[in-house]
Amino acid sequence: MSNEPVEHLIFQLGTNNWQSEEEFAPGSGILHEQHHETFNLMPGVESHSVFPSRTQRFSRPDVRVFELDHDIPICESVSPVSSYRWHSMSDEEFAAYRERLGSFVFSYIEEVEAETKRSFDVFIAHHAFLNPMVMNDVNDRREAAGKARVPLFTFVHGTSLLMFKHEMAAVDPEYPPRFYPAWISEGVFDQVAGVFVISNSQKERFLSVFDSFDPANIFITPNGIDPSVFKQLPLEADSVLAEFETTPYEGSKNQSKQLPGGWDRIVLFVGKFADIKRIDCLLNAAQTYEKVAKDEGLTVATIIAGSGPHESVKLYQDLSDELGLEEVYFIGPHQQDNLAKLYNIASLGVFPTKIEGFGLVFLECLACGTPVVGNAAGGPLEFVDPTVGELVFDHESNQDFTVALAETISRALVEDWKQTKSEAAIERASNYTIEMQCKQILQGIESLT
Repeated sequence: MSNEPVEHLIFQLGTNNWQSEEEFAPGSGILHEQHHETFNLMPGVESHSVFPSRTQRFSRPDVRVFELDHDIPICESVSPVSSYRWHSMSDEEFAAYRERLGSFVFSYIEEVEAETKRSFDVFIAHHAFLNPMVMNDVNDRREAAGKARVPLFTFVHGTSLLMFKHEMAAVDPEYPPRFYPAWISEGVFDQVAGVFVISNSQKERFLSVFDSFDPANIFITPNGIDPSVFKQLPLEADSVLAEFETTPYEGSKNQSKQLPGGWDRIVLFVGKFADIKRIDCLLNAAQTYEKVAKDEGLTVATIIAGSGPHESVKLYQDLSDELGLEEVYFIGPHQQDNLAKLYNIASLGVFPTKIEGFGLVFLECLACGTPVVGNAAGGPLEFVDPTVGELVFDHESNQDFTVALAETISRALVEDWKQTKSEAAIERASNYTIEMQCKQILQGIESLT
């Protein structure tokens, strides 16, 4: 923490675990951790945080772990770390979880304020789901104890909005209208001072869910990378590949093996295994771009880093086998240092997600000097242009999108975009750092408090 006099004492409530050797973290958990650490390096700022975990058990002055005996509940059907959905909880289980989390947070905040002899002046709840509700509960308890309410801000992540949109549509039996009506009737966001989103498209999505919220109090704070991790490195591709092994699903006919080297081009995908990520489109496109590359005398490997529920992993690995793709390698989830190595040796990062709230993987890849290809929707529209890659028009059918995706990847590999776009890619990513994002968050807070 900074030794400067404290101007902002911030409490953050995360919705996912942080990264550790024993527990892989999803993007929102990594982002919360980065915000926490970055705030504590800024002059006059002190951050304290709580995050949930089934695995991690530690305590330090600025962080508490909300210990679980089950997976972290999630808003969507697919997560790389959990399949325990909020909708699977009974009303009694949900109420008990809310009460226990609120009491845990309230006690920790009381402890910090007693120790520092200061009151928190900012609460930040990550995600639009339970956390802002819990922080409202904490404020209610503070008020009942004769203390002032603390201005509450919400950093909105995409999965909670997606769940609310499903409930609003009321057509998917997995998402009955249960939580969204409660959030509206309880007026959760009536008690939120400001909202932080990561792109214009996410701002529009938030307002489509909570249309009474004042747009003037929504701040666009684009995601940022950690430039100490994601940067250009002098790496030799074959040496890096030798560090990784394939991860066949349990029961697969395939055996784990070390990644081979000697490739002229490497295509890299990083992300969770979910329908919205459209890994199937990438695999089908691989049939085409492998052939095009071969006709040009080039060898191509496709590396897929990430994970998800067993059935999703099995689905995509089996599809790869069915398509006869011998040079596609599934390597499972990896921490950021390893991903940075892969981004560096890749010729092209391909992220065909249906819609990205922002698209942090694009920036991580660009920061390592590797051009990108993705879908022309959502956050990447704001920072991907022909100087650093290409966004493919999103056709109505996955089949048509796959054809266009394959053509773009083929062209990128044959033209060797990495040789011509690497410098611009690094420059573009330099405009998006986690420090810049935290400064923008503070500016938004100060404008409303």
